[in-house]
Amino acid sequence: MKEKKGRILTATAAAVLISVFFICTLAYAFRQYMDQIVSEQEEQLLNIARAVSNSISLYTDFYFQDLQKMSQTSEYQDAGENFLETGNADLLMEFFQSQMELQREDVEGILLRSLGGADGKWDGDGTVFCGPERSYESVYCLKGTEPGTGIDVLEDEHGTCYLSLSVLTLNGKFRLCYIIDIQEMYDRVGSYMKVGDNGYVMIKDSSGRILMHPVEEQLGINVIEGREQMYPDFDLSELEEMISHQLQGAEGVEIYHSYWWADDPPSPVRKICAYTPVWFADDFLIVAAVIDYSEIETPVIRAAVSVFLLAVILVSMMLYTIFRFGSVAKARKTAEQENQRLRELNTKLEQIRAKEEKLAHDQRLQLMGTLTGGIAHEFNNLLTPIMGYSGMILMEAEPDSEMADSAGEIYQAAERAKEIIRQIAAMSRKQAGALTKPLPVGEAMDGIMKMLTTVKPDSVRLETEFSWPPVCLVCCSETELNQILLNLSTNGFHAMKEKEGTLTVGGRAVPGEEAAPYLHGKKAASRYLLLYVRDTGAGIPKDHLEHIFDPFYTTKETGEGTGLGLSVVQNILESRNGGIHVESKEGEGSCFCLYLPIWEQEKASGGLKNRELRRKERKGGAERILLVEDDRKILRMLTKGLRGAGYDVRGFGNPKEAAENMREESFDVLVTDYSMPEMSGIQLADLAERCCPGCRTLVITGLADEALMEAYESRKVDRILLKPLECETLLEAIESGRLSGQPPMP
Repeated sequence: MKEKKGRILTATAAAVLISVFFICTLAYAFRQYMDQIVSEQEEQLLNIARAVSNSISLYTDFYFQDLQKMSQTSEYQDAGENFLETGNADLLMEFFQSQMELQREDVEGILLRSLGGADGKWDGDGTVFCGPERSYESVYCLKGTEPGTGIDVLEDEHGTCYLSLSVLTLNGKFRLCYIIDIQEMYDRVGSYMKVGDNGYVMIKDSSGRILMHPVEEQLGINVIEGREQMYPDFDLSELEEMISHQLQGAEGVEIYHSYWWADDPPSPVRKICAYTPVWFADDFLIVAAVIDYSEIETPVIRAAVSVFLLAVILVSMMLYTIFRFGSVAKARKTAEQENQRLRELNTKLEQIRAKEEKLAHDQRLQLMGTLTGGIAHEFNNLLTPIMGYSGMILMEAEPDSEMADSAGEIYQAAERAKEIIRQIAAMSRKQAGALTKPLPVGEAMDGIMKMLTTVKPDSVRLETEFSWPPVCLVCCSETELNQILLNLSTNGFHAMKEKEGTLTVGGRAVPGEEAAPYLHGKKAASRYLLLYVRDTGAGIPKDHLEHIFDPFYTTKETGEGTGLGLSVVQNILESRNGGIHVESKEGEGSCFCLYLPIWEQEKASGGLKNRELRRKERKGGAERILLVEDDRKILRMLTKGLRGAGYDVRGFGNPKEAAENMREESFDVLVTDYSMPEMSGIQLADLAERCCPGCRTLVITGLADEALMEAYESRKVDRILLKPLECETLLEAIESGRLSGQPPMP
């Protein structure tokens, strides 16, 4: 009871700790995410303010240029001279009226006025004005960006603000002005900027007067003093601090507390404001982009709440799953203990049935690669007695007899099935690439050249330059050699796609010293097969050469290549103790040179004497062989073949029985299947190493996995033989023993 209570307390504490950890992690992630979103929004607001600032500069520059052009027209010059000489403004009015017809809606009128007082402000007395009858007063003025240009903020008798853009004219005695409707100007340069749902863009002069604002009541008032008069009870301290920065001509982004002035009454709100100055000669206007902080914060908080709730659900599910797994593990442990007791009492049939059920369950969980490996293994077991018995019949029958013909047909059909199984096994996740039979290069290259002939472009000529020995075997699978040459040839075809050219595939045997520089420090074999693929394409630029073997590096257009071809080729060659290098000149072409170790057939035979002679020369009787194979048909076939060759064979279908016999008797050779119920071939090899010193171990398997290859590398296993297996192959392996530096199988 106490133990159960302790487990409950431990589980509760673990749940609390996990929950606190998740909450802290989510809070930290939320803060980081919130800071990032706010930072991005601040940058976006600042970009909007800069865009409006740029628009205002372009806007004023446009009208300044238009005024300059207008003042330089002959019609205006004539009317102006007439006005100066006679004081008659009729011609100027006619000219201004004709110009007003060409202007946009934001131009309220055209004015010719005096220069103004000492402070530069216009006193409101106009000389010649074409536009609506209003009384204007200059409340703020600044110089434009170009000499002689000026900007005035005007206010009419109703308190409405306008912008006057002016240039010097008529010998510098007057100013020619455009009276701009600020609201129309705002619609053109700022109102189209969408700043969130409630955000807006506003423009002030350097004294703090609001010139452009989406709320008309705010136009013309001082951003601080005017609002203090309108709302004396409002706290504007944070707004005042930010405005002080703006009035200094600074650029920045600030978060502050203010009010939504469009509401009635204005409601308190937290805002983000990005501001930047629009500089003229010695003064500036202020552009500010404002957004409600809650527009950023609210969606993030909602997302955080959703994530938090989801995390709570996931943590709850995880804790429940852990609890369930604990219960299942405990129940499984109890069941395993009971099963262990039952396995000791059950018959052999019950053991087999339990293992078959477990095998069926495991097979349902395997992926397609494991499934294909299993299929290949089963077919290899079926083909082994077929090939073995047909091979023995061929050895015993007369060469031209009907029995020999029939056995030959059976053997050839089994060979074809064997190749199909090899291709299936190649797709298995249990790669057998490290265990490969020597490949006859001549036969393999015949098939590869036929394939290249069918895929080459019509504009490319295919040539061969082969000069290897009549019998030349390499340590490489046919599939890998196909993949290597197809990759390199396809690259060559691509290099010559825009012109006629020649692709040359050649090969010859070279000493190991020639290949050594390209093996990346690995020990070189005595001889190598040099294969080269040479094209007459555009060549590879020098700055690309050092990257061509990098994964995913490609110079082809999107969709034409993955950049994996040369990387795969290099990996295959290095896994076979081979190497690759490239020689290329721009405009002349490229040549890829491959090095594969040649399998020394002479060493494989090792000067073996004829098998019949070896039988006669054996002293002290035939060698004793312990044969272990759980497949009764394979066991019977191999036993018959070995005994026919003169060996003393003890065959077992049960590895445990074989192990007991090995402890009682001594054997010279252990031939065992790799994958068997109750004991594996590696376990039997361990036992043979202890019980029968000097006993050589040969393991028969359908697929060589990593554990078996490690056993071979550690010399626990002397040879590995692939199914389907013939008696002739087994006899050669027994007589040859372990060949240093050669593949672990014939």
